Amino acid sequence: MTTRTRTFFKAACFGIALLGGTAIATTVMLPDTAYANNGNGGGNGGGNGGGNGGGNGGGNGGGGGKGNGGSHAGSSQKGGKSSAKATQTRTKTQKATKTAAQVKTQAKVKTQTKAKVAATDDLAPNLKGKWNASNANQAALDAHIRNQNFNGTIGALAQMQLAAKAAAGEPLSDAELAALESFIGSEEMAVDDSALADLLNADAVDTDPVYSVEDGVVSCTANCDNADVEAAQATADAEAERLQEEAQQAALDGFLADSEARIVDESNKTLSPDQTETLLDGIAADLGVTRASATDEDTAADETAEDTSVEDTGADG
Repeated sequence: MTTRTRTFFKAACFGIALLGGTAIATTVMLPDTAYANNGNGGGNGGGNGGGNGGGNGGGNGGGGGKGNGGSHAGSSQKGGKSSAKATQTRTKTQKATKTAAQVKTQAKVKTQTKAKVAATDDLAPNLKGKWNASNANQAALDAHIRNQNFNGTIGALAQMQLAAKAAAGEPLSDAELAALESFIGSEEMAVDDSALADLLNADAVDTDPVYSVEDGVVSCTANCDNADVEAAQATADAEAERLQEEAQQAALDGFLADSEARIVDESNKTLSPDQTETLLDGIAADLGVTRASATDEDTAADETAEDTSVEDTGADG
């Protein structure tokens, strides 16, 4: 081998050694760069980043690419689970909100249904006809009563209001009392003297005093030694007052019945008996009065007292 040839081979070997050292130095000095590239590739580019990093970076690069890529993939999976959980939470919230809205709607429907049921207790306006005027201003009704003008629709309503108040025993103004007298008069009913005498002599035996009554005045006519005329007079007076009040109440009840009959007769609608009662109840409510007379209220109170007494007796037994 010539000297020139050996020199050429030495130079070539030196060059190869220099290139190998450079490659090793590059590999040793730039592992972080390769790792970073693999990491970014794995995170951003998925599998392609990891694969390219592994090929270019050698064994270390491949390890770094896979490890970092796996880490980012795990993060992606965790993010996916969090997103899914958030979606489920939103779904539950939306479902709960919808359910609450449905409950509110159902409650509203129930309320509306209840209101409609309550409203059917009143007669429909198209069936009340002219008596839709029952919500007339009280001042208009008072004017008709004060002037004793009971003509027309408002006059009929004023008459019914007056009759209902009187029959129920409510206090009446001077104008109302004057108007009432124009309907039923002011004279007291004459009590039958014989009825009072029969009361005083009821259950009497042969030796008991015998009483007679003339123009409401009591006197003794037989067995008068033990007679108590004063007590007999008090009994007769109390009975006469009761009979007069009873007759007065009957007259007031009759006035109320006539006033209600006028409402029915002057109605411009044909109603069934039940509808008629509903109409009269509705008018009375609008007028602020009750259709029950004082006698009816007293009877109801007595019946309630009797029922209570029976219950107490049963409890004691």
